[in-house]
Order: sequence, then C-alpha cells, then structure tokens
Amino acid sequence: MQTDAGPHKENEDSVGVDETLGLWLVADGMGGHSAGRQASSIARDTFIAQMRAGSNQVESVMCAHRAIANSEFAIEAPDGIGSTLVALQLLGSYADVVWVGDSRCYLWRDHVLDVVSHDHSVVQMLIDRGELTDATARGHPKRNLVTQVLGMAHPVPEQRRLPLKSGDWLLLCSDGLNDELEDHEISSLLKSNSKDIASVADALVESVVTRGGKDNVSAIVISFDGPTAPEVVEASTAGSIRRWLKSPIGWGVIGAIVVFVLFALIELGAGHGSK
Repeated sequence: MQTDAGPHKENEDSVGVDETLGLWLVADGMGGHSAGRQASSIARDTFIAQMRAGSNQVESVMCAHRAIANSEFAIEAPDGIGSTLVALQLLGSYADVVWVGDSRCYLWRDHVLDVVSHDHSVVQMLIDRGELTDATARGHPKRNLVTQVLGMAHPVPEQRRLPLKSGDWLLLCSDGLNDELEDHEISSLLKSNSKDIASVADALVESVVTRGGKDNVSAIVISFDGPTAPEVVEASTAGSIRRWLKSPIGWGVIGAIVVFVLFALIELGAGHGSK
C-alpha cells in the first residue's frame, strides 16, 4: 500500500485497510488541495466505520457521501467538495468490489491484467458510446472529469462480485496511476515484482513519480492465496477441454474415434448382411 502527493504540496488521496474485515480502499478527493484531502479522509473513515458497524457496501458508500456533503468543509467550499472511492472486501473465494468515480480495481491473473471496475467519467461515457477508443481517450482534454462523485449530486455506487483463483492479485488505485501508466506497463511492473508483493505498490507509485506524474498517486496490491472459486475451476476446466480439442493431438484423437466408430458400424452392417 503506497500513496504519494506527486508534484502537489497536499495529497488529496487517502488509502485505508481493515485486515480483520479483509477490506481495502482508495479515495481521491477534489475541491481544492486541503478540501480534497478532507473529502477523501471523510470517505475513507466513514466507509470503514460503517462496514465495521455491519452495514453493507452500498450503505457504507452512501453514508460516506452524506458525511462529505454535510461536512463543514463542503459548506465552506464555494463549489463543494467530493471524493471518488473504490473498495474491495475479500469474502471466502470472492472479492466484493464497490466504486464511485474513476478510482479503479484491476485483476491480475496468470500475468493478464483486466479492469474490474468501470469508470464513472466523461471519457468512459464517450468510449461506451463508441465515440472514443481506449487509445484516443488517453489524450482527451476531459479525461479527468468524473460523472459521479461522493459528496455531490446523487451518486449511484456500482458493485461487482469477483470469483477468485488462488494466486490472483488485485490492484486498487487512484487515477494518478492509470493516467500515467498504460495497462501493459502496469502488468509489466506487476510481473517484474511478482516475487515480492510487499514491493509492488511501491514500484508502481515510484514509476509514476519518476516519470513526472501530474497528480497524486495511490496503489494497493492484494494477493489472494485462498481456495479457487468453483466458477473459476469450472471455467478453467472447460477452457482446457476446448484448447485440447483444438490442438493437433485433440484432432487426432477425435479422428481416431470417428474412424473406429465408422469401422465398427461397417463391421456390424456386414455381420447383419451375412445372416
């Protein structure tokens, strides 16, 4: 778990963890440096407190939203303050993920990186409409504009339950990371540090800072070593069978079976014909 202010005097990001609950989160504040820091801190502290009290993820997110909106910092800020939030809780062989805004959750499985969350942002909305590609979105002038945020308007949290495989890594980050590093660069850093998970978040953040990142940056990397979820086992087995069937050996075995069946039918027909 690592966070850095980058080129700014104040770090508007907040990171949090409750190992007893198996809970991690990243929040990215906005509304001016000091106000943004307060917003993300309120989001973090309220969300964790509500989860500890037994609330579910969505209830906890909405409590964080109201806490920011009703805070003295929001009242004093002319344009209001807000915060993104992405949180993950490990429950058995599953990860429950919730988010508002453009802080992200990634899954790194078998050296392949996938985005679990779906950004609440102007750029993502344009991508969904087919008006932008992932490549052209990186340089878009509105890439940092979010469409939902805690503390303002009426956010609608999104959730996803993710079946896990033993050996999976999960990455939570603020947009300061993925704005600077492309997915293949993130994956490469994860791979090069795969022997020491304690150093991975440091390596990700350091890479952004070294190349002159323009924003605060935060990263949390969680390793899952529990039992693989049944859905993943079934999908892996089905995938292995499909790959085997498509292989030269698979085709050879299928061909041999077909020839054997045809030969058996011919023999059977010949036997009937001789009576």
